[in-house]
Amino acid sequence: MKKRILLTSQTEDNIKALHNYYEKNIKQDRPDIVLEYKSFYKYKNNKILHYIIRAGQMVKNYSAVVSDYPNSVFKKTQNGIYMSHGYGTKKTPGNNEVHNKKMMNLYKGIRNRIKNVVTLSERDSTYFLRSTELDKDPLPNYMPLGLPRNDMLFDKKHISECRNKFDLKYDTKGKKILLFCPTWRGYEIEKDFPISKEDWIVFDKFMGENNWKMIYRPHYLERLLDDKIFENMKNILTMDFDEEMSTQSILAVSDMLLTDYSSIYVDYLVLNRPICFLPYDVVQYDKVRGLAIDFTNYLDTPGPKLKCVDDLINYIKDTADTDQYIAIREAAQKNFYHYLDGDSCKRVWNLILNLVDKKIGGTY
Repeated sequence: MKKRILLTSQTEDNIKALHNYYEKNIKQDRPDIVLEYKSFYKYKNNKILHYIIRAGQMVKNYSAVVSDYPNSVFKKTQNGIYMSHGYGTKKTPGNNEVHNKKMMNLYKGIRNRIKNVVTLSERDSTYFLRSTELDKDPLPNYMPLGLPRNDMLFDKKHISECRNKFDLKYDTKGKKILLFCPTWRGYEIEKDFPISKEDWIVFDKFMGENNWKMIYRPHYLERLLDDKIFENMKNILTMDFDEEMSTQSILAVSDMLLTDYSSIYVDYLVLNRPICFLPYDVVQYDKVRGLAIDFTNYLDTPGPKLKCVDDLINYIKDTADTDQYIAIREAAQKNFYHYLDGDSCKRVWNLILNLVDKKIGGTY
């Protein structure tokens, strides 16, 4: 009997990694599986086509549905598996969502329709899909199997290939790369960004003199900075999702990460490379969204907290001599990860196959 499995995604990363693993390691040995893989990122500007594809899925029954976003297809299976695009840093639901009926209905749908939630570690079960209102609904199985997209960050050969391709495309050979990735806020920021255009001009010059390049990677839902601010700067590049969809590939080529509350630094911890934070609106963010981390605890935020461009320049200079945060990042790895390896795809697929083969309690 054929077993139909749906992999569906908004951002491709985790679900695409699962699809690639299936094609390479499972497909040949499991002719009984009919796999459907659909990424909706390419249809983000075509809602009609999105709805047509979804309607086609809703008339089918699935042995399992695996998704990185809440959607109605979970109704079509007893074996729903959900994984977020990121874990570790933010309350879910956020403070600004608990009184939003539409958002809470989405979260309630996950709690009621999905039995299995794939996470990074046991700590994720303390805040993810948790609130006084939600805890009236069934609690899912939190399964700290790891995020499939991160497997590539353990593959040294793949990392080297990413860097070679990147150097050819962007002329960065021999350069060190700083990746700046701010999170999505979704509110009007009360404080001015602490780095002005004049500061960026100084920083661009510093980058050139010290053989560095900076990549500004805006969140796909929001731009914290206007791209025009970097016009005519030779050492600062803006790189959005339409240009380079795989954030993991950009992480792989970067030598340092600058961020704020984005869970991207939890992924970057795999590489144990320098991380620094610019939490300039942390009070507002914690009030509006809510944090699941403590910025005073280096286990939660394993790097310096910067206030201005001079702090950033000085940290880059300091790391050229010695990296004082290596041991701190290693401790943080244990804080955020149950498994620190490149086998997340294998574990998640073991879960999927155990569910569809009705091997309850199998090895993941």
